[in-house]
Amino acid sequence: MLPIAVDAEVEEQLKAVADGLHKPVAECLHDAILQYIEDRQDYLSAAKAIARQEPAITLDELEKRLGLDG
Repeated sequence: MLPIAVDAEVEEQLKAVADGLHKPVAECLHDAILQYIEDRQDYLSAAKAIARQEPAITLDELEKRLGLDG
């Protein structure tokens, strides 16, 4: 278990979000941490690809190539 300290304002916001989702605060924190980790991993992967100067396309171009542009 990891202890976490937040200021009162953040704690109140977190409680409000948890109440709105009808979830325990611990579950909201868990979900938020997992999302943060995933986002950071995506960022690091993109940064490495840029450093290697890999070719890239936009999301719009990818959707067109896959026939998903509507």
